[in-house]
Amino acid sequence: MLMKTAKPAPATLAQLHHLLDAGVALAPTYGGRLSNHLPMAQQALLELGASAERLQAWSEHHETQLEPRVAARPGRVLPARDLGRIDSEAAWHAHFAARISAVGAAAALGEALPLLLDGVGAIAFHGLIRTAHAVLAGHEGELAFGLAHWAAHFLPLPTTTDGPPLALADWLQALQQLPRPAYPAGSLISGRMEAWGASSDFAAVAGRLRHGPDTLRDIALLAARTYAATGNFTVLHLLTGSHAMCVLEPWWPAPELARGFSVAAAAGLLAGGAAPALTLDHGPSRPWPALSAAACGQDNVHVIKLTHAAWRLDRRWPDPAWRRAAERANPV
Repeated sequence: MLMKTAKPAPATLAQLHHLLDAGVALAPTYGGRLSNHLPMAQQALLELGASAERLQAWSEHHETQLEPRVAARPGRVLPARDLGRIDSEAAWHAHFAARISAVGAAAALGEALPLLLDGVGAIAFHGLIRTAHAVLAGHEGELAFGLAHWAAHFLPLPTTTDGPPLALADWLQALQQLPRPAYPAGSLISGRMEAWGASSDFAAVAGRLRHGPDTLRDIALLAARTYAATGNFTVLHLLTGSHAMCVLEPWWPAPELARGFSVAAAAGLLAGGAAPALTLDHGPSRPWPALSAAACGQDNVHVIKLTHAAWRLDRRWPDPAWRRAAERANPV
């Protein structure tokens, strides 16, 4: 008689919180200015259905690529002085941890977003994304780290609103006609976004997207379709960033403050150099259980996060583009 193989025990929220607590020992960046993706991918793996054994093994493996946190004596932050100062991250963490302790996570997040949304492209959207995963994890300590990462790498992209608002297709066409600014070969995504933001030509176009109740959905679908068509690594961040904006939407102080995301999205699209795809041939794709299982078997943090973001966005705005994007990231 054949014995049935026991199904692996699933990862749990308690296990995730234990891992996030242990992650305090790790620096927020490594290898220069690359974001520590560990806590983001850990939360994504939990929701994608990873087993407890897989989540633990994946975490232990990925930790070896990171760097230890350097102890720093935090000072008092002044937003006018310290937003965008990389060396202020410890101070920002102390600030947000104190606010969460004083008023609670929800109120502290509501206080922080008016300050941070104009710099939403910080470190290639990773401050935003880490904050959103912390919210989904329900972990106050991780929330303080996500907000601090965002504040210390704050990336405002000045724009003007002169000229009539543009529909999405017209906005994309105008962006594609802009002359590319100079940036060194090998520049990181955030460096290329910053170079675009410093261009007066960019400033004259990026803020003119006509906003409405469906703008975030349209940007997210643009990212999914473009990634499905191109596999562009920079566009991947625009998709996961769109998902993060959806997670934080209940705490937006006002819809118009989310305009900073569309400006950052413009910089991200241009920094990636991919041709935007407004439509996509909706061919057959694998079902979500297969795509989620494939992502759980991945070592690549970006594939895990993209699959998680696309799965959650498909639940909110059903469309074949989400599965096509996840399938592009998880080839057979």
